[in-house]
Amino acid sequence: YCIANGDSGVIRTLDLPVYITRVTKDTLYCLDRECKLRTLSIDTTECFFKVALMRKQYGEVIRMIRHSRLCGQAIIAYLQ
Repeated sequence: YCIANGDSGVIRTLDLPVYITRVTKDTLYCLDRECKLRTLSIDTTECFFKVALMRKQYGEVIRMIRHSRLCGQAIIAYLQ
């Protein structure tokens, strides 16, 4: 993913390339190299955390820290 502030990251690593057709919440719809439609579950928590920080939505940031699966040391390093 890429965020408007220039930050980027990896949402999920895959063995084979796919061609994204749509993303809704935590679901990615794509085509594989055989043109078969695939549906993949993705975790967008880190991306939405960074977007909330960029938009200065600190209430949402605190909620995500308390209630999501964010890795503590990685988030502290990012905030520094």
